[in-house]
Amino acid sequence: MLSKTSRRAHSRAPGPSWRSLLSPALGGVALALAFPSLRAWPLVFLAWVPLWVELDRAWEAPGPRPGLRRTFLQGWIMGMGAFPVMMIWLLALSNEEVTIPGLMIPSLLLIGLYLGLFFGLAALICSLLARWSGLPLPLIAPAVTALSEYVRSLGPLGFPWGAPAYALARVPGMIQVAACVGFWGLGFVILWVNGCLAAAVRGRRWGFPLALLTVAALVAHGGLTLARHPSVPPGAGAGAAATGDTLRVLVAQPDIRREIKWKPEKQDLVVRLIMDHAWAATARGQQQGGFDLFVWPETVFPLRVFDDAAVFGQVRALADSTQRPILMGTQEGYWHNSEGALEWVAHNSVVIVYPGGELSPVHRKLRLVPFSERMPLQQVVPWLTAIDFGQSNFYPGTAPVLLETGSARIGCLICFESAFPDLAREFVRHGANLLVLITNDFWFGRSAGPAQHADMSILRAVENRTWLVRCANTGISLLVDPYGRVSHETPIFTAADFVAPVALGAGSFAARHPDWFVLWLALLTAAGTLGGALVHRRAWQ
Repeated sequence: MLSKTSRRAHSRAPGPSWRSLLSPALGGVALALAFPSLRAWPLVFLAWVPLWVELDRAWEAPGPRPGLRRTFLQGWIMGMGAFPVMMIWLLALSNEEVTIPGLMIPSLLLIGLYLGLFFGLAALICSLLARWSGLPLPLIAPAVTALSEYVRSLGPLGFPWGAPAYALARVPGMIQVAACVGFWGLGFVILWVNGCLAAAVRGRRWGFPLALLTVAALVAHGGLTLARHPSVPPGAGAGAAATGDTLRVLVAQPDIRREIKWKPEKQDLVVRLIMDHAWAATARGQQQGGFDLFVWPETVFPLRVFDDAAVFGQVRALADSTQRPILMGTQEGYWHNSEGALEWVAHNSVVIVYPGGELSPVHRKLRLVPFSERMPLQQVVPWLTAIDFGQSNFYPGTAPVLLETGSARIGCLICFESAFPDLAREFVRHGANLLVLITNDFWFGRSAGPAQHADMSILRAVENRTWLVRCANTGISLLVDPYGRVSHETPIFTAADFVAPVALGAGSFAARHPDWFVLWLALLTAAGTLGGALVHRRAWQ
């Protein structure tokens, strides 16, 4: 508890200066620029430095301590500087998709306000722990912030977009450690470099050498790992696979634009365009040596395929002609008797259609996009369902379901699910030896959104040491090997297809020991601050 003297000191603390607020805002912008479209990834190692320097300066300066609200505000401003810039692609969402024209402008600001709360709370907590324990703030801040990033991925409003590790997705030489410490561990390493550089700016001699040593170790580990596992020439079909089995995958990107995709009067045209592209793609696939699995994107048809005998007949004819299974995304809908009342239940699903028309078990999307695919918390606050932003009302699946063909056991992520490390990991823990991601990113046009989304899948492959196939309706489709090397990448808004061999096999220390680094980081942070407090016996009485 604060003493009376300390409380008076807080009450006399001066208001924030323009520099103390501008510096975190600039750090937030730097964080945003580390991601596509600029992709200036080295900035992710500097983005938190301005905030932590200001916090450290304020708490170690003689005289009145800064108020808690000021400390929180500085962190919040960093988040507000980052996310509206990073996610400005949300404004590309057409008014045709929402019921309120111009809704995405305030929505973008609200996202910045909400995600900024986690930055503000992290700033507040690390400042309090530094003062209580006597430890340097730049030493505590990376761990507290890494734990805050983990927390913002949880719950119905979880949204890990823009987590620091995603900025390094296209730098395979710096992300290999994720197979050991996991996605959140890689994020901590990035934040640790920020903390060391902040310490150096504040005059601590150990700061810069430790930052340099950390980056050098990251690069050396990545370089040695990639050297031990060289990329496989196209067509060789093997990688660092656990089983030695391979699968040739045909990925079809039909490029059906949003201008026609969901218009009822264009439904026949859309179905014809999809099937024409599919038949042409399979012909090209046969010319390239054949394939074992045909992959279509999320909700490939603008209808529920299981309920439309004519369209399902065309899909079956394609499978029968090629004698190859088809993995496809589709909507499902059925009536469910809930406590004596009929309720319409809809799912965003994925299934394999085998030759002969047999179906695999259906995997239903587990993590729905809040405010887009489902109103969050509606089971707790039912009246939320009356608010209509133009969102869907899907129900989440209850458990991951593997899709099997031959020796392949496929864990299929659907769209937004690729942002969450735990979902891909659960597939692998259930026995998946190949990850497939199907998505439809046409909502955000030629903005940075599709590129940011595509980068996430790279980390999913590296963390789990498994091949990943990404199939997107309008792009970006690609193939990722277990070490984060990307191939067969397609341009957006182009009808495209490719055949690629993948190796079947998965497994890493991080996959076998979920979030072990997060647990140990929390324990070490608690032990370190408690130990520092016992040694220093600082101002908290």
